[in-house]
Amino acid sequence: MSVFDSRYYTDEEIWAQVERFEKERHLVQLELARPDISTNPAIMPELARQLNDLEQFSLAAEELRGCLNELRILEDMLAEEEHSDDDLAELEALHEEYAQRGAQKAAGMVKLLLERGCLEKEVEDQTDLEILKFIDYAGPEYAWRLGINVGLDVAEARRRLDVLLAKGFLERVEGNMLDKYHRAKSWTKHMNHTYYRVTREGRHYLRSLRCEAGDLP
Repeated sequence: MSVFDSRYYTDEEIWAQVERFEKERHLVQLELARPDISTNPAIMPELARQLNDLEQFSLAAEELRGCLNELRILEDMLAEEEHSDDDLAELEALHEEYAQRGAQKAAGMVKLLLERGCLEKEVEDQTDLEILKFIDYAGPEYAWRLGINVGLDVAEARRRLDVLLAKGFLERVEGNMLDKYHRAKSWTKHMNHTYYRVTREGRHYLRSLRCEAGDLP
């Protein structure tokens, strides 16, 4: 089960960012422990400020790890075969409490990383939406033709397609697996392209946007 519930980043990628800050904090602590640094008024204040700034990451990471550890312990206890009804109800209530607490702390950690610019916001800009809407309307498309229709060069079209692919909004499909390419006069010469089509998740996402805009009931 994902800790950070991220559509775009894996848990490993987010933890790597957290550990980078923890390592940086440790290095600052080592610097502050040096006599020539701790007595230097030109350097000491800035390092102290850095340490204070980094402490919030370490504290948040420590709290999150502690919560996840408690959650694992509770899951192990729930997996045991023998429980009275009262004990089972208590364990399930504790598990739910720690699951919610863990989710809140994980979301707080992601927010800290977003504020520091370590992660890109998991939102789609207007061009991303145009790509999704066009493919949803017109059917599978390949990068070059998509760029022409949306107004992008092929490199930027490919980059955005890869990002939307990673988010699960699009999926790749080989041209020779498509029945036809209704926008081309000669289908044969386009069969070797890699096409992109909207996934079920992508369609649900577009529908949710239309609902928010009041276009759907």
